[in-house]
Order: sequence, then C-alpha cells, then structure tokens
Amino acid sequence: MIDPKPDWPVAFFDEDYLKIYRPQFTAERTAAETGFIADSLRAPVGGEVLDLACGFGRHAIGMAKLGYKVTGLDFNPRYLEIAAADAAAAGAQVTWRTGDMRALGFDRAFDAIYSYFTSFGYFDDDENERVIAGIATALRPGGSLLLEMMNRDRLLTHPQQRTWSQREDGALLMEEITLEWVTSRVISRQHLIDPQGGTQVTKEFSLRTYTCAELSALLRRQGLSVRSVHGGIEGQPYVPDSRRLAIVAERAR
Repeated sequence: MIDPKPDWPVAFFDEDYLKIYRPQFTAERTAAETGFIADSLRAPVGGEVLDLACGFGRHAIGMAKLGYKVTGLDFNPRYLEIAAADAAAAGAQVTWRTGDMRALGFDRAFDAIYSYFTSFGYFDDDENERVIAGIATALRPGGSLLLEMMNRDRLLTHPQQRTWSQREDGALLMEEITLEWVTSRVISRQHLIDPQGGTQVTKEFSLRTYTCAELSALLRRQGLSVRSVHGGIEGQPYVPDSRRLAIVAERAR
C-alpha cells in the first residue's frame, strides 16, 4: 500500500525515478515543452519566473536561456545538484532553492509560476489547496500560473491501463494505472526491466487527479481566474479524451 504520510513523495522522487524518466526527456521534447510554457505564461521579457518542483531543472534552464530570471524550487537537493551542473554547462543562470511547495514563503515575488509534468496533486486535498494558496500569494498582480498534468476525465473511459514501451537503451518500461473512483486518486505502478539482467526498478505513486471544472474552482477560491485551457503542448483544444490538461490562470490585478 502507499504510505499515507504527506511526505511520502520524498521517497518516490529518488535516483530510481531518474532511471525511469530521465531518458524520456530528450532535448527536442524539452525545447518544445519550454516553448509552450513561455507562450502560455506571457511573462514580460526578463520577468521573474518560478519553476515549482523543478526536478533536475530541464525547463528552468530552457526558460533562463530565453531570457527570464528563473528560480527553480524542489525538495530534493540531489536533483538541484544535477540541475546546477547542467545549467553551468549550458551557460544558464538559475537560482536553485530547496523547499516544500506547501510552504513557499514568497510574497508577490514572481511574474509567472509553472508546475509541469504532473508535479501537482501528490498531497491530500487540503494540502493541495495550500499549494495553490501559496502560489497565489507568490504571484504579482496580473501574474500567470501554468499547471500541466494528466487529464482525469480521460481516466473515466480508461480506468485501468497497462502499457509497455521499449526505450532507446533497450530497457522495457511497464506502467499500470488504476483510478480510485471515490477519492479520484490515481495509483501508478511502474516497472523498469533491464534486458541485460541489470537492476530492475519498481516504483509506485498515488496522485489526486482533478477535472478541469474542479481545478478551475480551486484556482478561483484562491483569487486566480482561468485564462485558457489546452489538451497538450501544441495548443490543441482541451476535450475529455485529451491525454493532458494544461490550464493557465491569472492573479487579479
């Protein structure tokens, strides 16, 4: 069973997470996603931007290279070490901070904030709302927020999914997703198999998924009005069968 303590994601986002996910994040994919982030936020040139749950910093570095003053925040110091090394190699200036998204502590510090690749929803409902409240406080009037995550409505018609994919390094990745109807939480189990007989990795996480309407209401309660909703980085319209949900909101001026 999933550890119900609110700090369980600390154990999930470790070196094994990097083994599963990092090979998927090609330079081309990251560049496309970074472009979508910048276009969605519409932050002023040279504006101050927060990458919330920045991981090893691939988007933060890209945003910095576009000319933004970027702060990358994550609770994993090891990820930030990797991010700092990659930023130095890319000639990008980013401020890296270790912190908990439930206690941001910023007040009108940023022109824009983004949370990408389902970095929101790992806590219970009250704590997830606390995250949004902290974001609203951290934004300057007129500032923008982008949340990008899996689409809960698609899971209604695909409540149990098992997929196999082969990576370029030859490893096989199996992911099994189950939706808990009452709590609207997704349980995802991932198994990475090394065909050469090396170490096998098994990971599991629990995530609160939101419908577009639920998330819009949550944002409104914290003074953030929805500006646009998309079903992916190409800017396609959001529909119930979209694989992703990207929602952009704005703090009142």
